[in-house]
Amino acid sequence: MPTNSNLKREIEDEFSLQLGSAGFRLIASGKWIRSGKNPIREFFVLNPVKGGQVSPTWGFSSGITPSFKGGLFRKQSTDKNSVMDLTIDPIDATGVVPSFAFSPLLGSTFAIRSRVEQSVRLAASDFERVNSLRDFCDFFLERRQLKYHRFGFDNYVSQRLAYGFVLILNGQKADGLKQIQSFCEKFDVNFNNSILQEHIQDAESISLKNQLN
Repeated sequence: MPTNSNLKREIEDEFSLQLGSAGFRLIASGKWIRSGKNPIREFFVLNPVKGGQVSPTWGFSSGITPSFKGGLFRKQSTDKNSVMDLTIDPIDATGVVPSFAFSPLLGSTFAIRSRVEQSVRLAASDFERVNSLRDFCDFFLERRQLKYHRFGFDNYVSQRLAYGFVLILNGQKADGLKQIQSFCEKFDVNFNNSILQEHIQDAESISLKNQLN
C-alpha cells in the first residue's frame, strides 16, 4: 500500500463504501470478500506492484478446492481462510499496470474515487458472470486460454491445483486426477492426503450427480 497512511486509509474507505454497497466485507487490510453465491466466494484485493503502486485484482473461490500453502492442504471453510482459486489481474492481460492503479503521489479525493469506480465496475462485469459452479468452471477454462503477458496461468499455485478439480467437475475424472497427481509431484506432497482426497470425493460426487447448474 502507499507509504502515506492517510492515503491508504482513504483508498480503503472508498473501496469499502463502494464494495460494501454490493455486499462485500473488509476481512483484512486491502481484502474484501462476498459469499452470497454458495459455494462461490468472490474476492477483491489490493496488491502492491512496481514503483510503490497498488493495483486491484479480483477473483473467485470455488468452494470445492482445498487451499495449499506451506506444503499443507486446508479446507476453505470460512471467509478468512479461503483463497482465490481463480485470480483476475488486469496486468496479466496487458503486461502493464492499469490506469486505475494507485500511486503514493495520488492525493486527490476525486482521483481516488474515479479509480475506485473504474476498477469496481470492471470487476463487477466478471462477478456477474459467475453465479454457480457451472459458471465458475466455464469462466475458469476461458481464462486458462488467455494469453498472459506477466505471470503464466500456472504461476498461480491455487489455479494449478483448481484446474484438476474443474476437470473432475466437468466429467473428466481421469484427466482431473492426473492433473492433481502432477501438482502433488511438483510440490512434493502426498496425493493420498486426507483433506485432498475428501475434496476429490466431493468433486466426483457433484460431477456424478450432475449438480452443476
